[in-house]
Amino acid sequence: MDIKKIESVYATYGFEIKRDEENLAIFLYKKGRYFGVDIILFSNSKETQDRASQIKEQYSKLGYAVNIKPGSSEEDIELELFKSFFSYESTKNRLKKKYTDFVAKQTKSLLGSQYEYIGSPFELFDGDIGDTSNDLLKNVLTILQRPKPQLIILEAAAGYGKTCAAYEILSILLNQDEKIISPLFTELAKNRGAKIFRYILLDEIDVEFPTLNSELVINEIKKGRIPLIIDGFDELLEKVNVSNIDIFKGFEEIESMLDTIGSLLEHNAKVILTTRKTAIFNGSEFEKWFLKWEDRFSVSRFSIKEPKIKDWLGQHRFGIAKNRNIPIQYIANPVLLTYLKNISEDEFITQIENPELLIKQYFDRMLEREQERQHLIITVEKQYEIFKNVAKMLLEFDITVESKEFFKEIIKDQNYKLLEYTRTLYSGQEKPSLDNLVDTLATHALLDRKGRDESQIGFINDFVFGILIGEIICETSVDIIARDYSFYMLDLACTAYKVQNKQNKFSLWGKINDVKEKLQPVSIFNYDIILREELVRNYQELTIYDTTFFKIKFKDFEVKNTIFLSCYFKNCYFDLDILKGVGFVDCIFDACLVSNDLYIDSSPEISTVKCKLKDCQIFENYTYHNDQTSLFTEFEAEILRKVMEISDARSQHIMHLLHRFDKSQHKSVMRSIDGLVQRDFMKIRGGQVGLNINKLPIIKAEILK
Repeated sequence: MDIKKIESVYATYGFEIKRDEENLAIFLYKKGRYFGVDIILFSNSKETQDRASQIKEQYSKLGYAVNIKPGSSEEDIELELFKSFFSYESTKNRLKKKYTDFVAKQTKSLLGSQYEYIGSPFELFDGDIGDTSNDLLKNVLTILQRPKPQLIILEAAAGYGKTCAAYEILSILLNQDEKIISPLFTELAKNRGAKIFRYILLDEIDVEFPTLNSELVINEIKKGRIPLIIDGFDELLEKVNVSNIDIFKGFEEIESMLDTIGSLLEHNAKVILTTRKTAIFNGSEFEKWFLKWEDRFSVSRFSIKEPKIKDWLGQHRFGIAKNRNIPIQYIANPVLLTYLKNISEDEFITQIENPELLIKQYFDRMLEREQERQHLIITVEKQYEIFKNVAKMLLEFDITVESKEFFKEIIKDQNYKLLEYTRTLYSGQEKPSLDNLVDTLATHALLDRKGRDESQIGFINDFVFGILIGEIICETSVDIIARDYSFYMLDLACTAYKVQNKQNKFSLWGKINDVKEKLQPVSIFNYDIILREELVRNYQELTIYDTTFFKIKFKDFEVKNTIFLSCYFKNCYFDLDILKGVGFVDCIFDACLVSNDLYIDSSPEISTVKCKLKDCQIFENYTYHNDQTSLFTEFEAEILRKVMEISDARSQHIMHLLHRFDKSQHKSVMRSIDGLVQRDFMKIRGGQVGLNINKLPIIKAEILK
């Protein structure tokens, strides 16, 4: 045993150290209401044990709780102190109940059908999972088991399963019997409270461990005993206006939030963030932020994609939808797919025949059930009106959750006449008071209790909230939208409207198009694709990543100096004359067509790197040829040198590399990278490009000779 290390462990937990005895150590704890003494024996002799008993009797008379412990390793002592101070067993049971409660809430939102987590396809960027499965949760667990500090980012569109994934990770961590860890799970939300992330995190620590010093908790986070799960990191991003056209200035403000997380990532710390898809974590500015930490921790970014309809509906129902040629864009949303999965076969066949009405059918089913469950004498239409009014108030406040009492005030104030009229429909003793009726509506199936003590309320999911917001925006003047509505809310509406019919999409697009001056060019492009399902203007200087394009025709309008990273093109059409200085990196082309040439990469204006084809042949049968006597051409060697100038051991954002060359050379750079990737000298995943470390000695020997 290392006595000095044992003393250091006890000192960390706030004990005073008494070393007046030769073969034992006395540690006093005199904080709060608990006075305790641990006596550690470094000898098993009878003399030492008798002396320990005497000391115990002395301290017991002074009111201390005394424990005599045989000497063991500092690791065992530290583990015992952790389990004691952090109430390990009770904390674990409480978190298990938190997960059980979450499952119960999800079951409620499924009209009583049992909740089941269904993983969606994903792409991994900025990280390596080795040879493992396509299971998101297993891959996250693999990374969490590594001894180095890890930052894991789970990103997805609003309502596409980030929170469900976070809770499943929590459950996995809690059920590792061989691991002594106590996760800290926090759900962030847009409310009217303080938005400084560092203080929010400290507050969460204080609420979770009220009797402990925050520094002690942070110390255990860094050791890895308290994995930190932060759900909804994007909820705080609007404070720094991520939609600001000056993305570099925006990142400077976000950087302080990331620095708070970076400062925790020491020793064996594990931090998991969930967030909406945002350029923040995909851009070169984030890459610069990461580089400044000098490889102190690893970053793994998982991008959760649109759900596979077959995985949700099963082979039989998927076959029904496919045989009826149902447009997948009308149902490719986890909420709608869950609804379709859990209704009867007859209902499924009836409702799938009218996919354009599916959203209305989903809401009607939810609201009709509430009439029975809550004994509400309120029509489906009036219920919808009530919660649309509530959504409008949240939209104006730019919040997603609020305290239960404040939320009830919103329900009452925005619907007072309707609620009073509703009360007249009840007879005799069944007639509720206004407050009782508001209490009933505050527990409606469209709403959900949120927050650590469930004292806050919000809509049950982003899809429901987004649909309501979209309708409100369509009914609102452009002046009000431009002045009062945040990018966060516009994005929520657009994402939810992805499964709306074309008419509703066009209505929302018209309103957003009128306020496009407050949006980034990349957001304008995305909203055009989502809501118009076509190009409607010229685009330039964009970086489009991890986007699915379904039946999009790239024609009529010019796309210039733009990179597509890890995108999926299904049944798309490309007019090569409108693509100028365009690169496709790590993309998939499925059943796509090309005009004005046979191949998409034969144009001098278009580059492809590590792209794949399915059911189409739109690439030249290009095989890399090198007639040089040396291993690399001069230009390839220059590319490799510039990569090594930044780092020869880790990947970097491809835009970093392109910026080190003139724009006139970008086509040559992309083609050379593709050749180096084919020959396995470079690796590329999404927007990240780097050297093959296994061939680094060969590369250095060749280009540095």
